[in-house]
Amino acid sequence: MNKSSVNSNQTKNLQPVFAVGVMLAIVVLMMTMVWPVWNLFPQYVTENVKLVSVDSSGCWADTQDNYLVKLVNSCSGQPGQHIMGTYDVKVKQRMHTFLP
Repeated sequence: MNKSSVNSNQTKNLQPVFAVGVMLAIVVLMMTMVWPVWNLFPQYVTENVKLVSVDSSGCWADTQDNYLVKLVNSCSGQPGQHIMGTYDVKVKQRMHTFLP
């Protein structure tokens, strides 16, 4: 076997490893920079909120820092009433991103 055929075989063996490495780097970049996966997982907060609307789709409330959020638990109250409500705090973070 000559030296050029050995180098050729080694290069062919490294090509799939390089391709997998590039794909892995792209996936890691996409997961951290472009579309963060941690936004999929809710982070619930329970605090004293003021009910704004109660309808068949659920309860909407105004938080202490004036964000309108949908409560995740069922509520029995009238609009204007203050109750302890649970909501996903990441909804507020997403709204804050798009508000001026």
